Amino acid sequence: MKKNTKIILAVIAALVIMGAAAAGVVLFFGAGQNKQAAQSVQKQEKADPIQAEEEYQELQGQVVEEKEDPYESVIDFKALQEINPDVYAWIQIPGTNIDYPILQSAVEADDYYLNTTIDGKSGYPGSIYTEKYNATDFSDPVTVVYGHNMKEGTMFTDLHKYTDKTFFDQNPYIYIYLPDRTLKYQIFAAVAFDDRYILGNYNFQDKEDFQKYLDELRSSIDGNVNNDVQVTQESTILTLSTCIGEYPEQRWLVNATLVDEEN
Repeated sequence: MKKNTKIILAVIAALVIMGAAAAGVVLFFGAGQNKQAAQSVQKQEKADPIQAEEEYQELQGQVVEEKEDPYESVIDFKALQEINPDVYAWIQIPGTNIDYPILQSAVEADDYYLNTTIDGKSGYPGSIYTEKYNATDFSDPVTVVYGHNMKEGTMFTDLHKYTDKTFFDQNPYIYIYLPDRTLKYQIFAAVAFDDRYILGNYNFQDKEDFQKYLDELRSSIDGNVNNDVQVTQESTILTLSTCIGEYPEQRWLVNATLVDEEN
């Protein structure tokens, strides 16, 4: 009996030792996996606004062949889409430093690029972008393009130059470059607007609702309007939207109508 008891105790001890060893292996590899997960999170870089703008400027030099006539400027969309396939257009406004790619995500939240740069860094200055409610060929009655109002004077900050009547009159055009053509828009209203979600508060397929939007833009008392620019229910409108620093409940909208395009 004593001999059998010793054998049983020896077996139990061996099992305890093996269990402890196995637990150590699990703890070791578990800790390794946790460390890898932590490192993965750390690899999600935060954007630095000044550095990001320098990178955007460098990108412009690489992919934009700018000509005196904006219609003749060439954008290297192949190079842009190798950086990020969500790039589908480019916006350039003569007289401003607005000269950026336009992005749209088909899978992320609609405001994903509000705080995500073209190279995937998170935070300001984000990107110039549209939501997936808008077609990427700018064929909708109203296409809304968003961008931050940065204290560094980048992204859509220069839209605020249109508060000045002289600047408004002397810089009336916006160019949108697509892989197959260039769109030319003429600005008819640069106004302060409330912070309603434009694409959700109007049905632009409904002519009356579309006209209501146009009338509200033209009737704004805070901003500049050119009533000589013809805008009808058949027009194709571009609305550029950014914040007003001192009035967070409002948005600054620069609105233009399509006047020409070239393949």
